[in-house]
Amino acid sequence: DANNDGIRDDIEAFIDALEVTEPVRKALKQNARYTQENLYHDFSQKTDANIKKALDISNQYDKVLACEEYVGVDVDDGMNTSNTITSLTYNTKARTMAYLAYNHLQDGSVSSSLKAEANYCE
Repeated sequence: DANNDGIRDDIEAFIDALEVTEPVRKALKQNARYTQENLYHDFSQKTDANIKKALDISNQYDKVLACEEYVGVDVDDGMNTSNTITSLTYNTKARTMAYLAYNHLQDGSVSSSLKAEANYCE
């Protein structure tokens, strides 16, 4: 992450290569930033603090979805792009295992969709 924006350079290059409007590009970069947020924490232990942190990260991702809807990202395009960002983010065994540990801490949790509003966009 040469420019310290919280997005791996290879993923940022992928997003920059897409033929999308600047608001959509910013929303996709927000998606990438929060997709990899869990990699900065050790979620190997099921503690209350880790569960809270995992849920906090997940709640931040709800804002990504609201932002993408606000800027007009089609649902299918959003899912396809998100799947690609996820695949690029967790492209090693260690990253995949970290993602699984993070996901496991959210077992049984629920979230509500946020309204598509500009204030959810970074």
